[in-house]
Amino acid sequence: MKTQTDKQTGIFDQRFLTIMLIVLAVAVFLITYVSIKESRSDSFKLLVMQGQAFIESLSSAAENAITSEQFYDNLVHKRYNEISIELEQKELLKISEQELYQIAVNHNLYAAFTYNIDSTLIAGSIARGSFVQLPDYVVEEVKNLIANPEDNYLLLLDEAETHDEIIHYYIKLSNKLDRVIVLAADALYYVEALKQTQIGYLARLMAQEKGISYIIYQSTEGIIFSSRKTAEILSIESDEFLVNALESDSVMHRKYKMDDEDILELVRPFSTADFPYGLLRVGLSLNAYNVISRGYDIQMIIFSAALFLLVLVLMVYLNSRRKRKEITAQYHQIKSISDKIFDEMETGVAAVDYRGEITLANNAFEKIFGLKPLVNKKWDSVVSDESITFSVFNQSAESIMECEIDFIIQGEIKSLLVVLSKMKDVNETTSGMVAVVYDMTKMKELEKKSARKERLSEMGNLAAGVAHEIRNPLNTISIASQRLAAEFQPNENSEEYLSFTKQIRDETKRLNVIITRFLALARGEEQKNQTVDLNEIILKFVSFVKAEADERNIEIEIDLNESIKVDADIDKLKQVLSNLFNNAKEALSGQSGKIKISTQNVNRNSILIFEDSGPGIPSEIRDKIFTPYYTTKEAGTGLGLPTIHRIISDMGREIKVEESELGGAKFVIMF
Repeated sequence: MKTQTDKQTGIFDQRFLTIMLIVLAVAVFLITYVSIKESRSDSFKLLVMQGQAFIESLSSAAENAITSEQFYDNLVHKRYNEISIELEQKELLKISEQELYQIAVNHNLYAAFTYNIDSTLIAGSIARGSFVQLPDYVVEEVKNLIANPEDNYLLLLDEAETHDEIIHYYIKLSNKLDRVIVLAADALYYVEALKQTQIGYLARLMAQEKGISYIIYQSTEGIIFSSRKTAEILSIESDEFLVNALESDSVMHRKYKMDDEDILELVRPFSTADFPYGLLRVGLSLNAYNVISRGYDIQMIIFSAALFLLVLVLMVYLNSRRKRKEITAQYHQIKSISDKIFDEMETGVAAVDYRGEITLANNAFEKIFGLKPLVNKKWDSVVSDESITFSVFNQSAESIMECEIDFIIQGEIKSLLVVLSKMKDVNETTSGMVAVVYDMTKMKELEKKSARKERLSEMGNLAAGVAHEIRNPLNTISIASQRLAAEFQPNENSEEYLSFTKQIRDETKRLNVIITRFLALARGEEQKNQTVDLNEIILKFVSFVKAEADERNIEIEIDLNESIKVDADIDKLKQVLSNLFNNAKEALSGQSGKIKISTQNVNRNSILIFEDSGPGIPSEIRDKIFTPYYTTKEAGTGLGLPTIHRIISDMGREIKVEESELGGAKFVIMF
């Protein structure tokens, strides 16, 4: 049996072995690291010396290239100046196009032009070339030269993409200041010569050498030339190293990173008579340097990895059981949380295998379709819409399908947004699908209510204006008809006369009632809510209309729950009951029938139900009946039900219409 001392010794041995392995690994690592560091330092110093020699030689070559470019410009100017002197010797007003043409042909020019000192064209001739007249910018330069004669000539190079030629435009103001001569000639030889000698060409050529990443000449004003794209090159002012290099009188260097490439950048101040003071930057690739360094790195990694591997094995062995227990506990915890989240989601989610059977479904999915459990049921038996059957989606080329369907579930129409996504195995073969179902029924109802309320507001405003304009002349007509009946009595046909005046008064009263409804819909008056007894208001209303109901042979049944207290505007509530009664009365069309008014308490909500035995409201138009001016009656105004809806909405309550057991319409108001 192991004693307590044996256990302590074992622990001590493990600790000692671990410490020894760590010390050995650290020692080997330090020796390798120091060796690599010294080797890198020597290699880097050699690379810097080579770069310094290269940038000095490049600087000398750049100065020679700039001198060559100036030489070419002087040659071109000398040639065109001799031609212009020939034209200056001719009398200004006697220069003809034929003479200009002959001069252009003799000197192999594209064209020659002579302008007056007021910039008007005296004569011009085109000997060859694709253009038919001088470009606008050349004519503009003629005017500028006349206005600013300090430099008596300009040499322009046109490499535009609108024509194939490369053209030199030589513009000279005569010594007598009486004319401007413009010569156009082929500049291809000039451009080719510059390409071979100019500093940018030399830089790009030298940058093609192995190990050279870029050559850049940069001033504070921008890039003068570059052997590579300059989109990622920082300005001198935004780089502290470049600012210091610009003020230095020697070659400076640094390690730099450009386009994910390690660079040794050498920078030298540089300037000429024709170029601004700036920096000559040379980037040397550190790839070869890194390859050498990487060899030493591999040695360090091999030694270090071997020793650390032993330590790692020991640590893994000692901690494996503990880690396994922790991982198992974490797995069960995560699974428990994910299962809870999955089942408590309000969005329905289900997984369907390759046979079209549901293998997984959360509580929301089962609740939406009213079935439980759904696992192992066929998808097509649960969702019977032909557009999203399993076979249709499985055979389609789409990996995701989204559609909106109206689905009848337990007698209730639900608006569902169904999103199907194919599942693929490791071989990219379809192995089933995932279905996500959103129940948008409530959202659709809210959208309809919002649209209806907005239309009520808009049409109400219109109605208010129209009603106001009609009511004034209507009152005048009513007063006039009363005076006609009271103050005038014809000798003949007096009964017919009185009948006509009575008909005028009756129609004006009916119009006044319609206008009152218009205004009731439009006003949107502030609700004066107070706690009232709903049953008491209903009883008083039934007592008020009972005489009219008996006259029309309409039975009124009331079924009131215990005392129900609600927050409402009494006058508005009476108006709602009155409009519902009138709507039911008109629906019965003079026939005998029945009206039932009842109250209920359901889930802490007070409910008022008003139903009749009339013909009812077809389901396809129930969404429209609360829309202003929508009516199916020949003499209807379409204002009664919208007025009810507006009053209920302004109270913050809800009204909906259903089919009544009496056979007619059933209006349910929830408080």
